[in-house]
Amino acid sequence: MIGQQAGIQLWTVVMGGISTLAIYSFLIKENAFYRIFEHVFIGISAGLGTVLSIRYFLWPQILVPMFGLDIVEYPDGTYSQEYNRLYLLYLLPMAFGMLYYFLLSRRFGWVAKLVIGFSLGAAGGLAFKGFFAEMLPQLFASFKPLIVFSSKDEFQWAESLNNTVFVATLLIVMYYFFFSFKLEARVLSKVSLSGRWLMMVCFGAFFGSTVMARMALLVERIQFLLGDWVAAVHRVIT
Repeated sequence: MIGQQAGIQLWTVVMGGISTLAIYSFLIKENAFYRIFEHVFIGISAGLGTVLSIRYFLWPQILVPMFGLDIVEYPDGTYSQEYNRLYLLYLLPMAFGMLYYFLLSRRFGWVAKLVIGFSLGAAGGLAFKGFFAEMLPQLFASFKPLIVFSSKDEFQWAESLNNTVFVATLLIVMYYFFFSFKLEARVLSKVSLSGRWLMMVCFGAFFGSTVMARMALLVERIQFLLGDWVAAVHRVIT
């Protein structure tokens, strides 16, 4: 049993290295080797997502309580809990979602538009709610005191300077998007230009952090190829 598990782990490492090389072969040019593993990855992701949804959501949270599978009958005829008939209401959204399959029918394809419209409306409402849930805390956090004192009435120059730079940057960047009238004054045009440069610095920081994250993934894959994968291939060959 231990030898079988070791063999499975060995071939898992080998296939992992081959898959890594296949994906990175796209850096040379798009090729059949890359496309094969791209489709394999998409298929595995879709299948894994379906399995995880059924295992951790649909089965334990929907089907088990709806069919009363979590109710235990004791030898004296009593039950661990009473069955809640309200769980049968889950059948209504499930039946409504099944209307998606009317897309396969040319005659009744319009029925699926009801579900699609409902889904888009719900997604739009959640996005609208999420926008305010994300933006309003940032808006409130932007009101920072320019002069900060500690609990002992001591002037905190570092935090005061940080808040001043933050507020000045915020106002300058916001002024860049003020297009109500033409900027004829030279000072105002300089302020607007400064807002553009400040945004470029911010975008550069975001891009740099993204590159660093990708480089961290690349370093991890290179270490895997030069370490585990080379050793696994050597064991398979020898």
